[in-house]
Amino acid sequence: MSAEITAKLIVMDTGPLITLAAADSLDYLIYPALPVYVPDAVFYEATRDADMLGAQQVMDWAQKHAGEVHIVPTQAFANFLQDSAATPGRYREKDLGERAALEAIHDAVQLGPDERAILMTEDDRVLRQVLVTESELTKKMIPITTRDFLEGLEQAQRIQSVEAVYQRAEDAGRHATQRSVLVQQHDKAIEAVRSIMQSKDHGFER
Repeated sequence: MSAEITAKLIVMDTGPLITLAAADSLDYLIYPALPVYVPDAVFYEATRDADMLGAQQVMDWAQKHAGEVHIVPTQAFANFLQDSAATPGRYREKDLGERAALEAIHDAVQLGPDERAILMTEDDRVLRQVLVTESELTKKMIPITTRDFLEGLEQAQRIQSVEAVYQRAEDAGRHATQRSVLVQQHDKAIEAVRSIMQSKDHGFER
């Protein structure tokens, strides 16, 4: 893998946002100095209830970093809002975030000729749908989990400890999955994050 990767980071589900928010570590997502994209339905699901763990932190973080964090509009979420207006009290829809994430990847987030999409998740169901077929688009995708991402930062010496992040999240009441993404992709995922970080000039975790 080359020493430097041009990429966009796409947060595929609420898991990474909630875990990092609970650990007071959302800024780690912007450490690689890549544009961060969050499908609108995923952002909605992470912030719709202000009393939900991490919701206010996610909202404040997105507003603070509006130039770096992009909420991706999708037709899936627009349809949900339209249907919700016609059905008062309707706040949820099955697989809404997943459908919005798939739409964002295929239609909303445009990649340049040599650009990669780093797909970050704590639930690999969406990734399995994305990667089920070989195509020019899927060849440009690097699937990672929150743990892959944090391990990449640790190996690049940008944070001190992955375990400390998960401990802070657990102390706040978040029992996050710590799975690595599709096993055959794990080393590639960590190497991608480490390579990106080595080409950037960022400080260590304080």
